[in-house]
Amino acid sequence: MIKRIANSYIRFIQKYLPSPFTIAFGLTGICILLALLFTKPTEVGVASYSIAIFDFWGKGIWGLLAFTAQMMLILVLGHTIALSKPANFVINQLLQLCTNNARAAFVVTLFTVISGYVNWGLGLIFGAVLARQVFEYTRIKNIQLNYPLIGACGYTGMMVWHAGLS
Repeated sequence: MIKRIANSYIRFIQKYLPSPFTIAFGLTGICILLALLFTKPTEVGVASYSIAIFDFWGKGIWGLLAFTAQMMLILVLGHTIALSKPANFVINQLLQLCTNNARAAFVVTLFTVISGYVNWGLGLIFGAVLARQVFEYTRIKNIQLNYPLIGACGYTGMMVWHAGLS
C-alpha cells in the first residue's frame, strides 16, 4: 500500500516538476523582464538598455565563480576528511555507543555539532556519514531507530557553524 502511494507520488513529481535548469532559466527570464519593466535606463536607448541588462547578468555569473570554487573546495575537502581512515576509526568507536534510539541521536548530534564547530563543510559531510553508518550498524544489530530523527541529527552541525573556527 505505502509502496504504491510512494510510486504514484514519484511519477507525479517526475511528470510535473520541472528540472532545476528549467527553473533557473525561468527565474533568469523573470528577473530580466522585471529589470526591463521597473528600472529606468540612464542616457541609453531601450535596445541598448536591454543589452546592458544582459551584460550585467553575464558579468554577475563570472563574478560568483571564485566564491563557487571556494564553497566546492570546502565541501570536497570536508568529504575527504569525513571518509578518511582516522575519521572512520572515530566513527567505528562511536557506533559502539549507539545501543538505542536516544543514545544514537545524542551521539550523532554531539559529534556533528563538534565537527560543525571546527568547519561547516566537515560538519555537513561528517554528520551525514555518521548518520548513515549508524543506520547500517543498527540494522545489523537489529536495534530499532527513528530514522528521520537520526537523519535530522546528522545536520545539527549547521546550527553552530557560523560561530565556529572556520
